[in-house]
Amino acid sequence: MTDQHLQPYLDVVSRVSAMAAAADPVALDAEVPACPGWSAADVLRHLAGLAEDWVDGHLEDYGSDRWAQAQVDRFRETDMVGVISAWDRAAGRFGDLGPSPLGGTPAMWAFGDAVVHEADLRPVLAPGTTVPPDGMALGLKAAIARWRAELGAAGTPPLDIVVPDLRTWRVGDPDAEAASVTTSGYELFRALFGRRSRSQVEAWDWSADSAPYLDVPLPYPFRWADNPVVD
Repeated sequence: MTDQHLQPYLDVVSRVSAMAAAADPVALDAEVPACPGWSAADVLRHLAGLAEDWVDGHLEDYGSDRWAQAQVDRFRETDMVGVISAWDRAAGRFGDLGPSPLGGTPAMWAFGDAVVHEADLRPVLAPGTTVPPDGMALGLKAAIARWRAELGAAGTPPLDIVVPDLRTWRVGDPDAEAASVTTSGYELFRALFGRRSRSQVEAWDWSADSAPYLDVPLPYPFRWADNPVVD
Protein backbone atom coordinates (compact mmCIF):
# COMPACT_ATOMS: atom_id res chain seq x y z
CA MET A 1 0.00 0.00 0.00
CA THR A 2 1.31 3.46 -0.90
CA ASP A 3 2.07 5.64 2.10
CA GLN A 4 0.20 8.87 1.38
CA HIS A 5 2.33 10.76 3.89
CA LEU A 6 5.79 9.77 2.66
CA GLN A 7 6.16 12.18 -0.26
CA PRO A 8 4.46 15.05 1.61
CA TYR A 9 6.93 14.48 4.45
CA LEU A 10 9.89 14.55 2.07
CA ASP A 11 8.45 17.72 0.56
CA VAL A 12 8.40 19.36 3.99
CA VAL A 13 12.01 18.31 4.55
CA SER A 14 12.96 19.90 1.24
CA ARG A 15 11.08 23.15 1.88
CA VAL A 16 12.30 23.63 5.43
CA SER A 17 15.88 22.68 4.54
CA ALA A 18 15.87 25.33 1.80
CA MET A 19 14.59 27.94 4.26
CA ALA A 20 17.27 27.03 6.78
CA ALA A 21 20.03 27.12 4.17
CA ALA A 22 18.98 30.61 3.09
CA ALA A 23 18.56 31.99 6.62
CA ASP A 24 21.13 34.23 8.28
CA PRO A 25 22.50 33.39 11.74
CA VAL A 26 20.35 36.06 13.41
CA ALA A 27 17.15 34.43 12.14
CA LEU A 28 18.32 30.97 13.15
CA ASP A 29 19.02 32.21 16.68
CA ALA A 30 15.66 34.00 16.98
CA GLU A 31 13.01 32.52 19.26
CA VAL A 32 10.08 30.89 17.49
CA PRO A 33 6.86 32.48 18.83
CA ALA A 34 4.89 29.22 18.60
CA CYS A 35 7.65 27.29 20.45
CA PRO A 36 8.56 29.36 23.52
CA GLY A 37 12.11 28.74 24.66
CA TRP A 38 13.25 27.31 21.33
CA SER A 39 15.13 29.14 18.62
CA ALA A 40 14.60 28.36 14.95
CA ALA A 41 17.81 26.32 15.11
CA ASP A 42 16.39 24.34 18.04
CA VAL A 43 13.25 23.49 16.06
CA LEU A 44 15.45 22.25 13.22
CA ARG A 45 17.51 20.17 15.67
CA HIS A 46 14.29 18.62 16.96
CA LEU A 47 13.13 17.77 13.43
CA ALA A 48 16.43 16.08 12.62
CA GLY A 49 16.49 14.21 15.92
CA LEU A 50 12.89 13.07 15.55
CA ALA A 51 13.63 11.61 12.12
CA GLU A 52 16.67 9.79 13.49
CA ASP A 53 14.67 8.42 16.41
CA TRP A 54 12.05 7.02 14.06
CA VAL A 55 14.50 5.23 11.81
CA ASP A 56 16.52 3.97 14.80
CA GLY A 57 13.44 2.88 16.75
CA HIS A 58 14.02 5.19 19.71
CA LEU A 59 10.37 5.85 20.56
CA GLU A 60 10.42 5.67 24.35
CA ASP A 61 8.55 8.66 25.82
CA TYR A 62 7.36 9.56 22.32
CA GLY A 63 6.00 13.10 22.22
CA SER A 64 7.18 14.03 25.71
CA ASP A 65 9.09 17.23 26.44
CA ARG A 66 12.05 15.14 27.59
CA TRP A 67 12.12 13.18 24.33
CA ALA A 68 12.00 16.34 22.22
CA GLN A 69 14.60 18.17 24.31
CA ALA A 70 16.99 15.24 23.98
CA GLN A 71 16.77 15.63 20.20
CA VAL A 72 17.63 19.31 20.45
CA ASP A 73 20.53 18.63 22.81
CA ARG A 74 21.92 15.90 20.53
CA PHE A 75 22.65 18.48 17.85
CA ARG A 76 23.63 21.36 20.13
CA GLU A 77 27.24 21.36 18.93
CA THR A 78 26.44 20.55 15.28
CA ASP A 79 26.40 23.35 12.72
CA MET A 80 23.27 23.89 10.67
CA VAL A 81 24.69 22.22 7.58
CA GLY A 82 25.27 19.10 9.67
CA VAL A 83 21.79 19.26 11.20
CA ILE A 84 20.10 19.50 7.81
CA SER A 85 22.29 16.74 6.39
CA ALA A 86 21.38 14.45 9.28
CA TRP A 87 17.68 15.17 8.78
CA ASP A 88 17.90 14.51 5.06
CA ARG A 89 19.72 11.19 5.60
CA ALA A 90 17.20 9.99 8.16
CA ALA A 91 14.20 11.13 6.12
CA GLY A 92 15.56 9.23 3.14
CA ARG A 93 15.20 5.98 5.10
CA PHE A 94 11.49 6.38 5.88
CA GLY A 95 10.46 4.55 2.74
CA ASP A 96 12.14 1.40 4.07
CA LEU A 97 10.35 1.43 7.43
CA GLY A 98 7.49 -0.88 8.31
CA PRO A 99 4.26 0.00 10.13
CA SER A 100 4.51 2.27 13.14
CA PRO A 101 4.15 0.68 16.59
CA LEU A 102 1.98 3.71 17.41
CA GLY A 103 -0.43 2.97 14.55
CA GLY A 104 -0.32 4.34 11.03
CA THR A 105 3.10 4.77 9.48
CA PRO A 106 6.29 6.50 10.65
CA ALA A 107 5.93 8.98 7.78
CA MET A 108 2.43 9.89 8.98
CA TRP A 109 3.74 10.82 12.42
CA ALA A 110 6.83 12.55 11.12
CA PHE A 111 4.83 14.52 8.57
CA GLY A 112 2.36 15.74 11.19
CA ASP A 113 5.16 17.03 13.40
CA ALA A 114 7.15 18.52 10.53
CA VAL A 115 4.33 20.39 8.77
CA VAL A 116 3.30 22.02 12.04
CA HIS A 117 6.88 23.11 12.69
CA GLU A 118 7.20 24.33 9.10
CA ALA A 119 4.36 26.73 9.89
CA ASP A 120 6.11 27.66 13.17
CA LEU A 121 9.36 28.44 11.36
CA ARG A 122 8.06 30.45 8.43
CA PRO A 123 7.43 33.71 10.33
CA VAL A 124 11.08 33.62 11.46
CA LEU A 125 12.89 32.17 8.45
CA ALA A 126 10.60 33.23 5.58
CA PRO A 127 8.29 36.04 6.76
CA GLY A 128 5.15 36.51 4.73
CA THR A 129 4.97 32.90 3.53
CA THR A 130 2.78 30.03 4.66
CA VAL A 131 2.65 26.27 4.37
CA PRO A 132 1.39 25.25 0.89
CA PRO A 133 -2.37 24.54 0.88
CA ASP A 134 -2.00 20.82 0.15
CA GLY A 135 0.37 20.35 3.08
CA MET A 136 -1.89 22.32 5.39
CA ALA A 137 -4.97 20.35 4.30
CA LEU A 138 -3.27 16.99 4.85
CA GLY A 139 -2.05 18.08 8.28
CA LEU A 140 -5.52 19.29 9.19
CA LYS A 141 -7.21 16.05 8.12
CA ALA A 142 -6.23 14.02 11.17
CA ALA A 143 -6.44 16.96 13.56
CA ILE A 144 -10.05 17.80 12.74
CA ALA A 145 -11.06 14.14 13.02
CA ARG A 146 -9.54 13.95 16.50
CA TRP A 147 -11.12 17.23 17.64
CA ARG A 148 -14.54 16.17 16.40
CA ALA A 149 -14.15 12.93 18.34
CA GLU A 150 -13.24 14.83 21.51
CA LEU A 151 -16.22 17.16 21.16
CA GLY A 152 -18.54 14.25 20.43
CA ALA A 153 -17.31 12.28 23.44
CA ALA A 154 -17.85 15.32 25.65
CA GLY A 155 -21.46 15.59 24.50
CA THR A 156 -21.23 19.15 23.24
CA PRO A 157 -24.24 20.57 21.36
CA PRO A 158 -24.19 19.98 17.59
CA LEU A 159 -21.73 22.24 15.79
CA ASP A 160 -20.95 22.99 12.16
CA ILE A 161 -17.29 23.83 11.64
CA VAL A 162 -17.39 25.94 8.49
CA VAL A 163 -14.16 26.41 6.53
CA PRO A 164 -15.03 28.20 3.27
CA ASP A 165 -11.72 27.32 1.61
CA LEU A 166 -12.13 23.61 2.42
CA ARG A 167 -15.48 22.20 3.62
CA THR A 168 -17.92 22.02 6.53
CA TRP A 169 -17.65 19.40 9.26
CA ARG A 170 -20.58 18.51 11.53
CA VAL A 171 -20.13 17.49 15.15
CA GLY A 172 -23.13 15.70 16.60
CA ASP A 173 -26.55 14.77 15.22
CA PRO A 174 -26.51 15.44 11.46
CA ASP A 175 -30.23 16.21 11.47
CA ALA A 176 -30.34 18.53 14.49
CA GLU A 177 -30.18 22.31 14.51
CA ALA A 178 -26.57 23.24 15.11
CA ALA A 179 -24.46 26.19 16.17
CA SER A 180 -21.67 27.14 13.79
CA VAL A 181 -18.18 28.52 13.78
CA THR A 182 -16.51 29.91 10.68
CA THR A 183 -12.78 30.32 10.16
CA SER A 184 -10.11 29.67 7.54
CA GLY A 185 -8.42 26.35 6.99
CA TYR A 186 -5.09 27.82 8.05
CA GLU A 187 -6.43 29.22 11.33
CA LEU A 188 -8.13 25.90 12.14
CA PHE A 189 -4.90 24.05 11.31
CA ARG A 190 -2.88 26.28 13.62
CA ALA A 191 -5.42 26.19 16.43
CA LEU A 192 -5.87 22.42 16.54
CA PHE A 193 -2.12 21.99 16.94
CA GLY A 194 -2.06 24.37 19.90
CA ARG A 195 -0.79 27.39 17.98
CA ARG A 196 -3.67 29.69 18.90
CA SER A 197 -4.84 30.86 22.31
CA ARG A 198 -8.36 30.37 23.56
CA SER A 199 -8.98 34.11 23.16
CA GLN A 200 -7.95 33.92 19.49
CA VAL A 201 -10.35 31.05 18.85
CA GLU A 202 -13.14 32.83 20.72
CA ALA A 203 -12.71 35.67 18.21
CA TRP A 204 -13.71 33.41 15.29
CA ASP A 205 -17.21 33.84 13.88
CA TRP A 206 -19.33 31.86 16.36
CA SER A 207 -23.11 31.80 16.07
CA ALA A 208 -23.44 30.81 19.73
CA ASP A 209 -21.42 30.78 22.95
CA SER A 210 -18.05 29.16 22.23
CA ALA A 211 -17.45 28.08 25.83
CA PRO A 212 -19.08 24.61 25.64
CA TYR A 213 -16.72 23.71 22.79
CA LEU A 214 -13.55 25.41 23.99
CA ASP A 215 -13.93 23.99 27.49
CA VAL A 216 -13.19 20.60 25.91
CA PRO A 217 -9.40 20.10 25.86
CA LEU A 218 -7.63 19.70 22.56
CA PRO A 219 -6.57 16.13 21.76
CA TYR A 220 -3.35 15.07 23.53
CA PRO A 221 -0.66 16.36 23.52
CA PHE A 222 -1.95 19.77 22.47
CA ARG A 223 -3.66 22.57 24.37
CA TRP A 224 -4.65 26.14 23.63
CA ALA A 225 -1.59 28.40 23.64
CA ASP A 226 -1.07 30.35 26.85
CA ASN A 227 -0.73 33.61 24.91
CA PRO A 228 -1.89 34.73 21.45
CA VAL A 229 0.38 33.46 18.67
CA VAL A 230 0.76 35.65 15.59
CA ASP A 231 2.31 34.02 12.52
